Amino acid sequence: MGEGATARLSSNRCSPEQTSLALRIAYRAGTQVSLRCNPAPSPQPSPPSFAWERGSFGVASVVALSLLFPTPARAVPETYRFDPVHSQVWFSVGHQRFSHPQGRLRIKEGWFQFDDKDWSASRVDVAIDLASADMGDAKWNDTVRSGQFLDVGRWPTAHFVSRSVEKRDATHGMIHGDLNFHGETKPIDVAFTLNRIGNDPYAFKQKAGFSASATLHRFEFGMKRYADVVSEAVELRLEIEGIRDGDAAKSKQGDN
Repeated sequence: MGEGATARLSSNRCSPEQTSLALRIAYRAGTQVSLRCNPAPSPQPSPPSFAWERGSFGVASVVALSLLFPTPARAVPETYRFDPVHSQVWFSVGHQRFSHPQGRLRIKEGWFQFDDKDWSASRVDVAIDLASADMGDAKWNDTVRSGQFLDVGRWPTAHFVSRSVEKRDATHGMIHGDLNFHGETKPIDVAFTLNRIGNDPYAFKQKAGFSASATLHRFEFGMKRYADVVSEAVELRLEIEGIRDGDAAKSKQGDN
């Protein structure tokens, strides 16, 4: 090293290569060289590399990802067939504004689907036996079933099919559907209350129970006789029990 040539290191973190370079510079320059060294940066891990060659991301990888991130399953609504013994349809009309006599109809057949987690997925398809109309008096029954009113010889059943089901709160909802009655098909809304879903210990089956109501305007269905005697509005009240039966909808669709 030349005279007066020194290398002063301000940090003990200088690498051997840095120290050697400083000494060479000081030797050649014959003077003092101050060397300040910053700490060497910590090595950073290299990002993972992926080989995107043909076949490298194949069926096995897709299956593995599907297992790690499964798609949430959508609940399937339970299907029920109407219990004809415990399901009742009552109708009431005004009689010259004196009273509101009631009659009863039987459910011929039908099914409904209900999902208590997603009411909008629910559906109803039911046929009512109009020939079963019972006013509690034989003569009155004949009059109601005749061509003066129901005309069951031409239209023995009424058929209701839902279009949508709307949830109003935890136990109340509205069914929007179409009613085929007396040769006409018109929209009708049915308000309902969910009573209970559970097991029937006597039937050994799961059941769903509802109470429902609707208003039918008979003039809209072409039933316009005796307007001064019988009210135009017919109030409907329904008490419904369904028995869980996964094949109920299939058998009905097969009949169609």
